[in-house]
Amino acid sequence: MNVRIEDVSPVEKKLIVEIPWATVADRLGVAYRELGKGVALKGFRKGKAPRSVLEQIYAPRVHAEVAYQLVRESFFSANQQHKLGAVAEPRVEQGGQIKRGEPFAFAAIIEIKGDIVVDGWQGLAIERRRLVVEEAEVVKALEALRKEHTELVPIEDRTVTQLGDVVILHVRGTIGEHPIDQPRFGVDLDDPEREPVPGLRAALTGVPLDTKDLVIDVEIPADHADENLRGRHAILTVSVVEARAKIVPALDDDFAKDTGKGDTIDAVRAATRADLEAREASIIRSEARQAALRALVKKFQIPVASSLVDRAVEMQYNRLRQMIGMPPDREGTGLTSDLRDKMRPSGTDEVRGQLLLEGIADAEQIAVSDDELMVHVGQAAKARNVPPARLRAEWDRDGRLDSARWSLRQDKVLDLLVEKATITDVDKLSEPAAGEGGMLGVGAGGPIATAPVEHGHEGHVHGPDCDH
Repeated sequence: MNVRIEDVSPVEKKLIVEIPWATVADRLGVAYRELGKGVALKGFRKGKAPRSVLEQIYAPRVHAEVAYQLVRESFFSANQQHKLGAVAEPRVEQGGQIKRGEPFAFAAIIEIKGDIVVDGWQGLAIERRRLVVEEAEVVKALEALRKEHTELVPIEDRTVTQLGDVVILHVRGTIGEHPIDQPRFGVDLDDPEREPVPGLRAALTGVPLDTKDLVIDVEIPADHADENLRGRHAILTVSVVEARAKIVPALDDDFAKDTGKGDTIDAVRAATRADLEAREASIIRSEARQAALRALVKKFQIPVASSLVDRAVEMQYNRLRQMIGMPPDREGTGLTSDLRDKMRPSGTDEVRGQLLLEGIADAEQIAVSDDELMVHVGQAAKARNVPPARLRAEWDRDGRLDSARWSLRQDKVLDLLVEKATITDVDKLSEPAAGEGGMLGVGAGGPIATAPVEHGHEGHVHGPDCDH
């Protein structure tokens, strides 16, 4: 086999291959022998049809299969021997057809990651929010804690409902054109934010505890927060099934002991503030990471392979579906060409960011030790309430340990970017911050699989779409 490789672009190579006819003829012979074993043709016993007859019927199919195998084998061999770091299957642009008596020749484009050299990444200019937790946030958190410890008790000292009660209703009727029949429907008369239908709390306040068949007729405003209810007419017939009064604990030392957060209310207030500050610090850290990554991508506009961008767009699309509670679109039927074009810029930045972080990690010799990986597995196991050894075995079997190590390595590089950045502390960011991972996708489930080459071959990269 004669192989020649030419440079096309920083992320493309041209693979030019010529395979002698003798090799092609041997492969065709093997293919026809295997085909003949299972083919039953009229006039011949099974497995006894001569090759000349098989060629008349099956030559196009056999030639196509053998040509495909020769291209793939040549590609894997060249990728391994020349350390190309291919990120997609070859794209045959010339030749690739079998012609009797002639060498099998083809030219194909191979996409690669390319050489990633990131010089001068230190000192990126970024903003970082100051850590501020207002006292109002502490008060709100304490109120939420009181709600968690609120008791619901039977009403014994009165005969009508009042604000603060929780009533269980049997609700029948319609909201717009939709019929309703709920035998046990709870309404908190003290929670306007969760009022199912506007006016329901007011209509149920001050009614007898044994109310039956109360008709409630309301027009839902056109600007209501729930777009499914906006502008609809609701006619509901309700009966009180059960009513309970809420006993909300006072903010005192007895309440503090019940929470398990401290022996005094001051201790609980301090612990609550510490929790809020820790959560805010984590958010600020994520924002700073994303700001550093955006600055890095903006500074180093390295070329990226289009196949990696396509894969990133597909992963972004399915992440968005997951965020809104939709199942993955494995066939990609919803990812239209227009939508794909709109998502390509963010997909390109996502890939570019990942490659740049890998380049810095390689240059700085950043690695994740087995101990660090096991700490991460332990934290994930604790969150899932499963034994760490069991989760590790599961991740090892699914190839997710490699993805977890990759993500931890990326996190280390992001922290290094922030550590070496030129930081301006501000009260409010001038550029809105994305969540952890953001549109650049780092930390959002693992690496873009950067090599389709077979498992076990040099250049294979484990990732979420790795099939082993």
